[in-house]
Amino acid sequence: MACHTRSNSLPSRSHSYVLKAEEELNQLRARVASPCLTYEILLDALKAVGQVYESINGLFCMSSNTSGLSRSEHRRWVDQELEESIKMLDMCSTSRDSLDQIKCCVQDFESAIRRGENMTMKSRVSAYIQLVKKANKDVKKNISMKSKSMAGTSPVVLLLSEARDIVASLLQSVFSFLLKQSMSEKNVKWSLISSLVLKKASAGKYMQGEDISSLRDNVEGLENGLESLFKHLIQCRVSLLNIVSV
Repeated sequence: MACHTRSNSLPSRSHSYVLKAEEELNQLRARVASPCLTYEILLDALKAVGQVYESINGLFCMSSNTSGLSRSEHRRWVDQELEESIKMLDMCSTSRDSLDQIKCCVQDFESAIRRGENMTMKSRVSAYIQLVKKANKDVKKNISMKSKSMAGTSPVVLLLSEARDIVASLLQSVFSFLLKQSMSEKNVKWSLISSLVLKKASAGKYMQGEDISSLRDNVEGLENGLESLFKHLIQCRVSLLNIVSV
């Protein structure tokens, strides 16, 4: 993002960029908290949180030649966010790798269906479930404690902290969604697999109502969405490092 207007102080809470980012965050919270998450909602949320980071990066650009964020009263929170940004990048990178493994597992499942390999289908379904469970567990394990409310802290720093919490919740939602697609392991192994093997006309069609090929496309779409978010996270970290180096 190009930096156009620069000032000698950090934007206030009433600044249009701050208001826009806050509105986007409020909408995101509602989406992620929905009890009926769908692929479309998750994909839109990944795009929306990227837009939040783009708005925050615009605020960083406006303050990039000032000492606002590097003043002593803000610096410890900036240092905290820099540390948290590394954790967030690691978590996003791990989640992205997990989605790639899950996608490959679904592709193997498709291949096994075409070849009519019953035992391979069973093992691929089991592997899918275990991969998603592990990814979900890893996200929960790596989520940092939410930042406490900080009186007097810059709205920009608070926005960044809130965005980080939204990303963590969103990643959890992604893998929780994929886990629900698999039903229970027992049902998938015996109900789904037997259906695929015994009813050739239906082979490869359903997993908890989802077409297998559609499931692969969904995983790939979420992977691409996470890749885009990862780039926004890197951009914001670079902008924040530029500010504190002034």
